[in-house]
Amino acid sequence: MKKVVFLILVLMAVACGKKEEDATKLDYSWGKVEKNSQGTEVSIYMWGGSAEINKFMDTFVANSLKEKNNIILNRVPITDIKDTVNKLIVENQAGKKNGSVDIIWINGENFKLLKESNVLWGNFVKNLPIIEKVKQETLISDFGEPINGLEAPWGETQFNFIYDSSTGTLPFIDHETLKEYVKNNPGVFTYPAIPDFTGSAFVRNMVIDIIGEEKAQGMSNEKFKVALEEVWNYFEELEPYLWRKGETYPESEGKLDILYSNQEIAVTMGYAVNKASNKITSGEFSENSKSFLIEKGTLFNNHYLSIPENSKNKAGALYVVNYLLSEDAQLAKQDPKNWGDSTILDMSKLSQEDKENFEILGQSDALPTLEERATKRVRELSPEKLEIIEKGWLEKIGKN
Repeated sequence: MKKVVFLILVLMAVACGKKEEDATKLDYSWGKVEKNSQGTEVSIYMWGGSAEINKFMDTFVANSLKEKNNIILNRVPITDIKDTVNKLIVENQAGKKNGSVDIIWINGENFKLLKESNVLWGNFVKNLPIIEKVKQETLISDFGEPINGLEAPWGETQFNFIYDSSTGTLPFIDHETLKEYVKNNPGVFTYPAIPDFTGSAFVRNMVIDIIGEEKAQGMSNEKFKVALEEVWNYFEELEPYLWRKGETYPESEGKLDILYSNQEIAVTMGYAVNKASNKITSGEFSENSKSFLIEKGTLFNNHYLSIPENSKNKAGALYVVNYLLSEDAQLAKQDPKNWGDSTILDMSKLSQEDKENFEILGQSDALPTLEERATKRVRELSPEKLEIIEKGWLEKIGKN
């Protein structure tokens, strides 16, 4: 009798386990995604420091999703992406299901950390119909880290500087001429303090300009730390000639832009390659503002969207990501009036009309030509080297 009861209990446990397991194997074919996402709310966690980006997401994107599939987009603004990264890792360690984050805007070291922490939903990219029209090179690696379908490219950026072109000449073309420029024009140049993303990018670009791209890429981490001593000496030499004599730094790109628009400094910077035309259109920068690249090139990378494993609305997240990568959304996003971010779509896979529309938006007298941008692209360093640079700046320069 005991054996019979035990057998029944075992069979019941197996049956219950089988039922629970089957319930997790949801159908993410696109027809099901459209149906299951209809009328749902999708939360996207993203940096909220740009009024233009926030407006674009809250109006054009949110209205389009509402109209297309009655989806409510909940944009959750964050100041430091690391806070959300840590939140997801903690939730994962605690085994929390039905998390509050459906989509997260990330790249680089944050992607690597989430990937290594097993926080991201596995290879969701294969479920996106639009992925066939995306540039294939954007799907391979992120700051050298294999993507494996864990994030979808959303846009591409190239670091650039902006100045008042009425002066007639570029302020600088490399790290040496930058040093000459600040010494001859004390107080008119500065950059955001690390850990600001733009400040970190500027420092990384100078690291590569001083050490050399191939040399920096090929160094071991230990040799890289030694090579950085030359870089820290360079930044220490710059410091007394910076805005406010380097005693303080703007805490963000936004604050740097305000200093530029108020003519307190002569150069601003950022990753959005269409930023100059965007800010001219909005009236924030003078009509003489123009973007430029340095001779050896500037950092180029893609930024991505990812879906956490514990997202409570994966169907909705898939629908939103697919829409954000679509021709309509990418074209609107590249428009300087909305954002000015460059597309990740492959022009050879688009209709002639869409291709022409993208090409028109990619050209402006305020921007470097498409050809110059293509020939002056510098690869990002690994997340490990990025961390070494940021830690080194904080210890050697930021503490002063």
